[in-house]
Amino acid sequence: MFNDIKRQMMAVVLSMFFALSTVLCIYSYIFLKNTKALLIDSYSHSISVFAESINKDVLRIENNSEDLALMGSLFYKAGQDKTIAKSAITKIFENYENSLGGGIWFEPYVVDKNQKRFCIYAYRNDQNKVVLDENFNSEEYNYHNQSWYRQIISAITKEHNTAWSLPYKENQGSEKLMITAGTGIYSDDGKLIGISTVDWEVNNIFLEISKMKPTENSFALFADKNRDYILVSNDPYLNNRNLIGKSLSNVPWYRDNLKQVTYYKYHNKKFIPYVKNLDNGMFLIINVPKMELFRNALIHVTILSIILMLISTLIAYLLHYILKKYIIRPIDKLMLIADKISKGEDVHITIAKPEEFAELASTFDKMTYDIKSITKERERINSELSIAKSIQASSLPSVFPPFPDKKEFDIFASMQPAKEVGGDFYDFCFIDDENFMFLIADVSGKGVPAALFMMTCKTLMNNMSQIKYSPKELIEAVNRKICSTNKQGLFVTMFVGIVNINTGKVTYINCGHNQPLIKTKDSEYKYMDLDSNIVLGAFEDAEFKVYESQLNAGDTIFTYTDGITEALNKENEMYGEERLKDCLNKFHDNDINNIAKAVREDIHNYTENVPQSDDLTMLIFKYNNKTVKKIFKDMAIKENYKSFYTWLHNNCQEWGLNDVLVNKLDMCCEELYANITFYSYPPKVGMIEVLMCKSDKQIILQFEDEGVPYNPLEKQDPDITLPPEQRELGGLGIFMVKEMADDIKYQHVGNRNVLTIIFNNEDN
Repeated sequence: MFNDIKRQMMAVVLSMFFALSTVLCIYSYIFLKNTKALLIDSYSHSISVFAESINKDVLRIENNSEDLALMGSLFYKAGQDKTIAKSAITKIFENYENSLGGGIWFEPYVVDKNQKRFCIYAYRNDQNKVVLDENFNSEEYNYHNQSWYRQIISAITKEHNTAWSLPYKENQGSEKLMITAGTGIYSDDGKLIGISTVDWEVNNIFLEISKMKPTENSFALFADKNRDYILVSNDPYLNNRNLIGKSLSNVPWYRDNLKQVTYYKYHNKKFIPYVKNLDNGMFLIINVPKMELFRNALIHVTILSIILMLISTLIAYLLHYILKKYIIRPIDKLMLIADKISKGEDVHITIAKPEEFAELASTFDKMTYDIKSITKERERINSELSIAKSIQASSLPSVFPPFPDKKEFDIFASMQPAKEVGGDFYDFCFIDDENFMFLIADVSGKGVPAALFMMTCKTLMNNMSQIKYSPKELIEAVNRKICSTNKQGLFVTMFVGIVNINTGKVTYINCGHNQPLIKTKDSEYKYMDLDSNIVLGAFEDAEFKVYESQLNAGDTIFTYTDGITEALNKENEMYGEERLKDCLNKFHDNDINNIAKAVREDIHNYTENVPQSDDLTMLIFKYNNKTVKKIFKDMAIKENYKSFYTWLHNNCQEWGLNDVLVNKLDMCCEELYANITFYSYPPKVGMIEVLMCKSDKQIILQFEDEGVPYNPLEKQDPDITLPPEQRELGGLGIFMVKEMADDIKYQHVGNRNVLTIIFNNEDN
């Protein structure tokens, strides 16, 4: 359908037209939606302000009533001076312009035992002047039986001392429709002795509420929800006069949940209800026709949409004209030339107009030459990358087992490289006869720079590990060296383990690398809980925290790079740490070569032949040593030597050591225990820990304390050829230990002195 350029250009023009139309529709929808929201919020704010003014009127009426109640209480308690009371009531009403009238009303025989009723009533006359009306204070007017009085006095409590009556028409005075707010008057002993009242004319309320008419056909309802009666309604579809004082159930559209609804239908129109609650339980509802509220906004959006649609049509037409004249025709010619170039023909191109296509024709000429050069260059680069990948792979240990004569451990590692030259690497070597180091690392970045940086880091770790550094000193020295030569700003994550293959003591250092997993003899694989240090190559003065642990026979450590856990399947989901742990725990073969193979197969099944984006590198270390170990740990005080002596001889007896070796152990251990007891913790007391190991050929004792750093091997041996009185004091005990032991070593690791003595055990 779109095989020729003309139809394609037409498709482009139509697509742009439809795109512009779609954008226009979306814009119009969003504009209209936002405008509606603004209108709703604007009217809600205006109605809230109006409702607050009504609320203030209600509060003024109630305040007026409370002031009158206070006046009534003072009148009753302070001598019942009627002249003062009448004057005060008049003054109070003059301060409340919205009050129609009211006064104070007492229960039978409260004011005068000979007079059943007593009240003082004032009202506003037609000249808006407050005057007293004595007609209410007569035997003919029985206010006790009036509905407003009974309603108010029955509703008043000490907790709610102000109440409202239902709407009523007062025939005695103003003969106007009104509602009355009343407040209780109490004696000193808390007895209700009367009420004060303030009248509010319903017609005034109606006139006030009728002012709030947001649109032509808006209408309002003012009612008391708690007492279920209507005060004011100006609903054009109802007889509003008859509704005054009636239940809310007489309003067909009213529902209790109006505040939660967006709109309701009434007489085939949609109305938006604005519900505002007053403080005294009354509420005001302003109902606005939805179409009237949004009419102007709809008109504006419609006009704007028509204008923008016309502009979009004009743009589409002009675009089609320009494309046809200045693009389609030159492209037809270039397509013919491009076809010849693709076939390898030498073509000379000449196009005069337009200038851009003239330049493009010149570029096509140059392109025919560059394509041939680029092809040759790409072949050369691919060849060099292949050689770099081969060199990188050959630099990693690949013969397993690497130390066939070492039965104390097994180690296996592999790297399955991605297409690019990466920065993953692993390595392992003996630091000395006892300590074996293994590591796995991942350099940031890809390509040749990462590969070169990897080779630098690997060489540094291998070479500097041969210097007599502690593990912490080693990693910090390597970091300083990397930082001093790291001009490309690369960094490397690395996990290092250093294992004493005789004792199983291992030191871990995690430099921002993935947490390894460990499996002990009787448990499943679980992630090691190690705080991660900063990556190598970030800061020259960075300090690194090391962790020490004890490996037992059969313990296996699985390390890996993030290419394992971040391998992706077809849904672009990562393999993940939990799946790796589950894979290791499902596989029960203890052969570490088979463990690595099982992980690779599980990743292959998960990714379903998705191209590999990163190297898949792993290193597995398994500790096999059958050395028997015993540990003694107690406070370094002379009183505990007896328990240490018993522990030592029990081990010797259990292992069947000959008497000569036992005597050597006894003398050496007594000397070292005494030195730690008397000199390591002055003036405090600390711990001593002794590890005793038996292998096929050796007995190893390792003394550790956290006392004053001291290397006894640095002390010069005493000259035993001199008479005792001419020798310097001290040093004879450690000299004796040196002479008896087959080997002796000292290290200061962390805050600990570690002294190791080794005895050959070939006779047992």
